[in-house]
Amino acid sequence: MKYSGFHFGILTIVSLILTSACTRKSTETNNPNGNPTTPAPELPIFKTSFTASDTLLTGVDTLLYYQRSACFGFCPTYQYTVFENGIVKYEGLQHVDKTGNYYALATDAWWNEVKSQMASCKFFDLAPVYPVEPELYIPDLPNTIIIVKEFGLYKKVTDNHHAPKALKDFEIFLEAQFQKLAF
Repeated sequence: MKYSGFHFGILTIVSLILTSACTRKSTETNNPNGNPTTPAPELPIFKTSFTASDTLLTGVDTLLYYQRSACFGFCPTYQYTVFENGIVKYEGLQHVDKTGNYYALATDAWWNEVKSQMASCKFFDLAPVYPVEPELYIPDLPNTIIIVKEFGLYKKVTDNHHAPKALKDFEIFLEAQFQKLAF
């Protein structure tokens, strides 16, 4: 079947109309007065409430894991896990006021503060273990272990001692952030 110049012209016009319709800015919409409106606010990434069944976290990915490990003495041993739905699990293991599992709910604002502090300490640029020299590692000391998932990447940093100030400040910040949550 041959197409005439007329058919080719119609096809060209239709394709131009469809192309221009598809490239319209999706962030602006017109209200009935014809004036552009502002885009809708971002949806929250975390849940705003949870039930007991939400604490069955099978298949829910971890965004942040924070652990204080045991030592050869009476060091508090516990861990926090922040899941991608905003549920935070605290597990008190030994030498802490609360032993067992407890749950709380983080907010988007809470998580944004954590991400901001993480960026300012350049978490993903830190060494995986402190002290960097293996011969300086002291087995009797408790370790602080932080694992973060950001942009699909995981980073684990273990602090035995001799960590840079930025990491120590981030650890202190995280402890304070976890204390803000209602467990």
